[in-house]
Amino acid sequence: MSNKIDIDGDNADKNYGAMSTLAQVCATIAQSFLLVGLGMELTMSTIVIQDLYNNPKSEFSLTTDQVSWYGSILFVFHPTGSFLSGFLQERFGRKRCMVLANVPSIFGWIMLYYTHSVVSLYASTVLMGLSIGFSEAPILSYVGEITEPRHRGTMASLASTAGMIGMLLIYILGYFFEWRTVALLSTLCPITCICLVVLIPESPLWLIANGKHEKAKKSLCWLRGWVKPEMVKTELLELIRYNEVSGARNCKVNVEKNNISSKLAQLMDPSVYRPFRLVMIVFFISYIVCLLPSKPYFSQIMNEVGLSEDRSLLFVIFAVLQIIGCIILVLSVKHLGKRFLAVMSVSINTILLILFGLYIMALKNGYTESTPWIPTMILSGISLFGTSISTLPWMLVSEIFPNKSRGVAAGSCAALSYLLMFILTKSYLIVEINLTLEYTMLLFGGIGIFGLVYLYFYLPETEKKTLLEIEEYFK
Repeated sequence: MSNKIDIDGDNADKNYGAMSTLAQVCATIAQSFLLVGLGMELTMSTIVIQDLYNNPKSEFSLTTDQVSWYGSILFVFHPTGSFLSGFLQERFGRKRCMVLANVPSIFGWIMLYYTHSVVSLYASTVLMGLSIGFSEAPILSYVGEITEPRHRGTMASLASTAGMIGMLLIYILGYFFEWRTVALLSTLCPITCICLVVLIPESPLWLIANGKHEKAKKSLCWLRGWVKPEMVKTELLELIRYNEVSGARNCKVNVEKNNISSKLAQLMDPSVYRPFRLVMIVFFISYIVCLLPSKPYFSQIMNEVGLSEDRSLLFVIFAVLQIIGCIILVLSVKHLGKRFLAVMSVSINTILLILFGLYIMALKNGYTESTPWIPTMILSGISLFGTSISTLPWMLVSEIFPNKSRGVAAGSCAALSYLLMFILTKSYLIVEINLTLEYTMLLFGGIGIFGLVYLYFYLPETEKKTLLEIEEYFK
């Protein structure tokens, strides 16, 4: 076998038929309820801040500093859960970790419902952060390991759509109900997730890596359309070979190689740190061009650009546009590829950010009157077209790391991504206060230009490639 496989070449792919696709969709949807919960937890702060920020009529209110911490503290505890899950999923499996990840989420929503102080508000957010972080690595590993190469991009984008659905649900509930009622209703999501995840099989690759070949065969039969064992014999042998090539062969990992320091040392392997570096840069680009650091403070931004009326309705509209963007992504990624969609979305969002900054500048300097439809269209465009780039890093994490290090690398990557998100969210208000809103948007547009250049030169196409082809490309 050659040392390097052309990642841009064609790959012969099996086709088990419609039942196989249905089985993979069912498994993806079941675990995607974790991502629905993730979207709900990420968005809930916007609803709470809208009601409690400097509101003397509420039972307790939040100051500017408290808002800054509440909007970003979620991302402080994500890394802890993500980092731990990277190790625990290798020992206990993807499925068990996904079930357990829902437990702190349930308690977090209940605590939020009963909260009567800033301290308990922070505590509920900490539990949610741990839940999201703990679920990231098994979700990302699971989707990449259960799907056929021809479906991997679609399933990964379908999973990411779930996060957008969670955001939409929170905005819809926030439009009709008070935030405490929203928190109580949200407990149904992790409960539903537990009920569904127990019904799907464990990752066949994880089972193979742990010497459970018979269980892996049963899992693969389920995932390929509930077929007979002889139908998956060839693919099972390929997975066993891939497991051996990737260095995770059963019974050959001794105690020394299972300790934390040895696991972390794997991150220094070129086949790990090269895709790791790529994904972290893509995370940074996606956060900026999609305005994610400003999400908790979106109400204040909308006030500044003349969109104070019907904010709750606009939140719903923006969330619906994100869903539409995800649907377009699911339908087009197999045909257009991840690379083209990422470059296109960064280009469009960069132009929109620059236009947004110029509009605010013209508005403040009296060059134009307040025209609400202009910022509405710009923010709608950012919501719609930002889907591809915001989804891309999560799609990459599920497929570009080698099998021997996928758990640790995916967990570490998710942990650092949320630490990055915390830094960006916590510092957003400081940047905006010092630069003003218009120059902050222009700064984000400048980062978008850098991102466009980087993606054009360094982002490979991974759509329809096998895990082995992708791994050997990064070697």
